[in-house]
Amino acid sequence: MFTALLIDDEPLANSRMREMLAVHPEIEIIGVAGGLAEAKAFLDTRAPDVVFLDVEMPGGSGLDLLESVPDATQVVFVTAREKYAVQAFAVAALDYLVKPVDPERLADTVARLGKQAASEWRRPGDASEPKDDNLAAVDAVAPELGETVSAPLAGKATAGVVTVGDICWIESLRNFTRVALKGPPRLMVFRRRLSEWDKLLPDGAFARVGRSLIIHLAMVQEIEWSSRHETQVMFVDGVEPLSLGRLPAIRLREILGGTA
Repeated sequence: MFTALLIDDEPLANSRMREMLAVHPEIEIIGVAGGLAEAKAFLDTRAPDVVFLDVEMPGGSGLDLLESVPDATQVVFVTAREKYAVQAFAVAALDYLVKPVDPERLADTVARLGKQAASEWRRPGDASEPKDDNLAAVDAVAPELGETVSAPLAGKATAGVVTVGDICWIESLRNFTRVALKGPPRLMVFRRRLSEWDKLLPDGAFARVGRSLIIHLAMVQEIEWSSRHETQVMFVDGVEPLSLGRLPAIRLREILGGTA
């Protein structure tokens, strides 16, 4: 039995998905959310096996919810627009369904969920993350800023190489990470978890300011403490700024000694 959370701002869409999943007894719907805030509140208290997630919703994108989705929870995007497919699979979505959802296509998704669960079998007593032989091994010795590191690229069989000192920030996307660089390419998505980067990067130069973010402190050029709930962090020209919530902002302020 798999538990599911439905997230769509259209009540009819959630009702339709509930009806379609009713023919799959292995799926138990334990929650329905009509927006991002409601979905986040639910995920703070329960961790479903899978979320069926709309992309375009009032107040933000379903992609913005991913940092609140537990690592063990699979994500199936359900949207009327095919243009988000690349982004969905780049963040390790289990599947991508286009509205109106075809029942046979949904059946394939449910079958894939079962296969994925079977592939993530863990040894008794092993509380570590699921084994993934495609993940690059974390180097035993942390590299210097001028050295390069490599990791498998999302959706590709090749590895990407970055210079440690060029990294501005790293954002967790469940089993993947998005890395912002000071030079082209500006953004790269790797099949490497944030916890692995955390172990790899040299202490003192990089700081993990929250569950989903690592920041290269020397690359921070300006910080706008706009409110107690939102902080903007700016880096070198061309690098996408970061918007931090209250707790990560407090952590960053503590690390920088309140002088930023």
